Formats: sequence, C-alpha cells, structure tokens
Amino acid sequence: MREVIISLVQSINGAYAQDGWSTGVSTPTDFTYFVGLRRRAGAILIDRRTALNPQLPMINAPGKVLEHTPVYVLTESDAEVLSQQLAERGLDYRAVHFTPDTLPEVIAGLETTGDMLLCESGPNLAYRLLDHGPGVELHLSISPRYLKDAGTHFSALDADIPLRVRGVEQRDDQVIIRYVRA
Repeated sequence: MREVIISLVQSINGAYAQDGWSTGVSTPTDFTYFVGLRRRAGAILIDRRTALNPQLPMINAPGKVLEHTPVYVLTESDAEVLSQQLAERGLDYRAVHFTPDTLPEVIAGLETTGDMLLCESGPNLAYRLLDHGPGVELHLSISPRYLKDAGTHFSALDADIPLRVRGVEQRDDQVIIRYVRA
C-alpha cells in the first residue's frame, strides 16, 4: 500500500488562507517541514484550482528539484478538458478523473518515482482523499498565528470523517499533528 500524506497548514483559529493563499498562514518552520515532505514525494497530488492558478509556479518545472516528479491533478470532472487547459498553460501535469468509489484504484495506478504521494491541494481534495483513499495520513501544521479573513473557515465540504491522532511533533512554535482515519 502506498503512503499518501496530505499536508495542510492552518492558524490556531482555523484559518487555512490569508488573502486566498496558504503562504499567509505558513511560517518558516512550516515551510521547511513542507519542503522536506515534498523532497520525499514520489508524486504530487493537487486539485484543479491549484493547478490552474496562474500565480503559482510550476511544481515540476525544468531545473527545479522536483523536475522529474510526476504531478497529478485529481478531478471529479472532465479530465480531458482539464488536460487541454493544462497543456495550453504549458504545465507538465497529468489530469486524472476519480470518484470516491474509484479513488483507491486511481491512487494505486499512478506512476511515481517513489512510494510516498504528497497531496498539496486545498481542503476539498484533501478530505476526499482522507475519506476514501487507502493509507492516507493528514499532517496538519498549526501555525502560532491568529488570522481573521474570508479563509477562516476550514472547508465547505459536507463531510464527517472520524480521525485519530497518530503523532504530534513540535518544531519551534509550530505544532504538527498527524491524523489517520479512526
């Protein structure tokens, strides 16, 4: 079974974004942890919104550390249309259609350069993976910040996913809690 890690960051009051970006919530300690996960990844999983965001750099751009790391854009909508949009933007990402029922097979069938898959998406894909994917672990990094803006709510996804704590780590003022399905 493949290891799937979801990396999410939030402030102590639940904000996952500031001005629409998780970088506003992150700290240097959180970013160092995230980069460590990224370097271990055999593939990166993102959602449509992340993939098509023109303000984000290409994850596996030539000359970058992740140049040879496959990036998969998991979508519940039309993967062919998304593939065309990715190609038009010059992104070396692979669109893959999934449903909650097919998610385990989709994850198992992805070509990777290593055993660990890292999900860098927003909360909706993250929770789809957590709810339906095999062997998924959520690494929730809690920043020592209190933020209030439109991104204060964590997710609008209608879900009830029981979790249990698998481990807790403190790095400087950052706390990282690892969860799996209960």
